[in-house]
Amino acid sequence: MRTAAIRLNLVAISRDQHLRMLRHDVRASGGFALVEVMVTIVLLTIGLIGLAGLQARTSLAEMEAYQRTQALILAQDMADRIVANKANAVRYIGDDYGTGAASGCSGSNGFQFDLCMWGNAIRGATEKSGAINVGTLLGGRGCITVTAANQYQVIVVWQGLAATVAPGVNCGQNSYGAESFRRAVVVPIRLPNLSRA
Repeated sequence: MRTAAIRLNLVAISRDQHLRMLRHDVRASGGFALVEVMVTIVLLTIGLIGLAGLQARTSLAEMEAYQRTQALILAQDMADRIVANKANAVRYIGDDYGTGAASGCSGSNGFQFDLCMWGNAIRGATEKSGAINVGTLLGGRGCITVTAANQYQVIVVWQGLAATVAPGVNCGQNSYGAESFRRAVVVPIRLPNLSRA
């Protein structure tokens, strides 16, 4: 009986010591848990700031891609018009299409109608927000040049949003402040020479 009582007493003492040790561990680790939470908050904040910066750069890249797509559509539109009107291809040559105010195209025909419609498309006259043209490029302009016999270039330039390498064409040169903000797309046209030699 006495050994059973001693055994119960030892179990009770070891249980009390165990509880005291647990209470001591909880009190000692209370500050450590707070440090863990603060480190987690700092890491989460750094991650969210990085994510916000990534979102801003993505928006900028999206706008640049949209502008380039619009420029390619406009340049290809004029290239198709020139190919369709081969006999008057030389009359399309010119600079600064799409600058200035939009004009009415109802009285013109042939290459004049093509140039008028293209200039208005570069200006964004087909889509408006109030009185402001919003349907196209930022500061867009078009140029059509001849490079050799029966070879032309349709060039569309516009104002970019971030600095990059300046394009190697003269269309719109020095019109956008720093040349590193000028963007350009070039669509080459090669018309066949169907005359007998």
